[in-house]
Amino acid sequence: MAATYALCEGGCTGPSPVDRARTGSKHHLLSDSRGVPLAVSLTGGNRNDVTQLLPLVDGLEPIAGKRGRPRRRPGRLLADRGYDFDKYRRELRSRRSSR
Repeated sequence: MAATYALCEGGCTGPSPVDRARTGSKHHLLSDSRGVPLAVSLTGGNRNDVTQLLPLVDGLEPIAGKRGRPRRRPGRLLADRGYDFDKYRRELRSRRSSR
């Protein structure tokens, strides 16, 4: 699959980590187990992915679909090893207990 580059310059573009001569952007996405997007953000290509973890989790809308009060957060969060830091685990646990 070919890399996607931003078509124009803007606030959400930055130097591409793959091709230093071009600017690019990254699409950050949280989805449910079926692949339905729940939260999306766009940053410059030079931003680290883990910087968008907490803003994406905070941006989740209530999950509808079942009777009763809608869930505020998903039951589980699965991510790759790049997100496995004690700092972010503590932050996610604190958000779970405060809701």
